[in-house]
Amino acid sequence: MQENLDLFQNVNADIYAISTDTPENSKSLKEAGAFTFSFLSDQKFEVLEHVNMKNNGMSYRGMSILDKDGNHIYHQINDHWGEQIEDMVIIIHEHLENE
Repeated sequence: MQENLDLFQNVNADIYAISTDTPENSKSLKEAGAFTFSFLSDQKFEVLEHVNMKNNGMSYRGMSILDKDGNHIYHQINDHWGEQIEDMVIIIHEHLENE
């Protein structure tokens, strides 16, 4: 993701990585990888449930789009989203154009 942030320059959105790791583990990973986007810890699956990405005590891999009010408007479960990042950016643009 970090290597492809330039693909998101024209996307009017904030980018977050969400995991069920502890805040400390998320912070360590962010620092170790020198990531410039935000990492969120969702140990209670509140956000992951909201965006339909909870999977039996785990989270699916993929992406979710929320509107400016925090309403869920799209999600895609995809273990290979990182390899298909250019396609994901197109999908994000399509869904945000309507907002």
